[in-house]
Amino acid sequence: MSRNLRQRALLSLICALLCVPAVASAGSVEYLTNQSADYIRTFSRNAAIDGVDIVSFNPAGTTWLKDGIHLSLSNQTLVGNYKIEYEGKAYESPVTVPVLPSLHAAWKTGNLAVFGSVTVPSGGGSLDYKDGIPYLIPLVAYADKVGTDDSPKNGSFQGSSIFYGVTLGGAYKLLDMVSVSLAARVVIAKKSYIGSVDYGQGVTSLDVTKSATGFSGIAGLTVRPGFGLTVGLRYELKTAMEFTAKHNKPFTNFVGNDTLSSSALASFVDGAKEQRDMPSVMGLGIAWTGFGLTLSTSLHYYDTVGADGKTDSPETVPGTGAGAYVRSWDDDYENGWDAAVSAEYRVMPNLLVSVGYIHAKIGGSDKTYSDFEFALDSDSIGLGARYNVTDDLGITVGVSRTFYIEGKNKALSPLVAEGAETFNKSVTDIALGVSYRL
Repeated sequence: MSRNLRQRALLSLICALLCVPAVASAGSVEYLTNQSADYIRTFSRNAAIDGVDIVSFNPAGTTWLKDGIHLSLSNQTLVGNYKIEYEGKAYESPVTVPVLPSLHAAWKTGNLAVFGSVTVPSGGGSLDYKDGIPYLIPLVAYADKVGTDDSPKNGSFQGSSIFYGVTLGGAYKLLDMVSVSLAARVVIAKKSYIGSVDYGQGVTSLDVTKSATGFSGIAGLTVRPGFGLTVGLRYELKTAMEFTAKHNKPFTNFVGNDTLSSSALASFVDGAKEQRDMPSVMGLGIAWTGFGLTLSTSLHYYDTVGADGKTDSPETVPGTGAGAYVRSWDDDYENGWDAAVSAEYRVMPNLLVSVGYIHAKIGGSDKTYSDFEFALDSDSIGLGARYNVTDDLGITVGVSRTFYIEGKNKALSPLVAEGAETFNKSVTDIALGVSYRL
């Protein structure tokens, strides 16, 4: 097997670890919308004014909180399954995220609110395909074709991806019905790759960490014209994320960095830079409250195309895939969006129950689906309740189920001109939150 083929084989297995960079209920490929337990029970918080978690969804609405210091801590536990089907065989990987935390805080006095949050705006989750991935099949077939017996036999891999976001900002009520907000956010990201492939005649391995830090701004507007209506608007700027690779251990059985720098493994060279920006996001929400009932709708729009600052590498040998690889985002992604509706009802003075639905259009297609990343469209249903133990202490419980819409690509890889794959996912989210006002 050629060295380039070995590199592509290893890269394919490593990428399989990060097929789930964002285990989201909706959102973009590189953006998590599930930022609180109250979101899981409704899926619609862009016009909410009833909890401090709105720092993430309707920050200008914090001026309608009661005076005092508000704190909220949420955790989500996600379990699910990813499946790839090819030529009658299913390749499956369980997904388990036991802890996905979020912390929100605000100090409200008069017309002023100062707020902050610590969340996970992207990342989380890893995959472990115990039977391998279909992409190995054409690599083995190609090795046989060119007359070599050192095709990939098996591999051992671990991988993780986590983004921490810290937001600080403030909001001010200009009029009785209008409030504005501004905030800054820093995102600290880390991706770890540990893996090896046995080719029979030798083992190729790597141990690499990629890190990035990015900054962005968030602006908000909330309008309450009366008649029980609230309108919330939020805009998050694109977060530039330049990842730098660091070798924790030297590569084993790899060619030199000069050759790697022009291959699909270029971003794994020690000190290499890779641009993978988080997209800008527009959030809009409308809510109506009356007779103990709250009806709301929320919309997000993700500028994925604008986040793709690099052009994919062209093929050095047309029609073979040789030399062609994605430098950051796949150029074939389109912009994504999601739309949600929810209903909340106060069955008792201290008990609120809710149900919500959201449809997400991610922007992927048969041109982007692969073993490495299949961002599927989805429908999600959430329900839950908030119970006020006292006027200042509340407990929120939410459960959601996301049903992904099956996707197919046109061919397994450029080495195989035919033979489409089928992709499926399913994720259940169990959320618990506690809020308190000092």
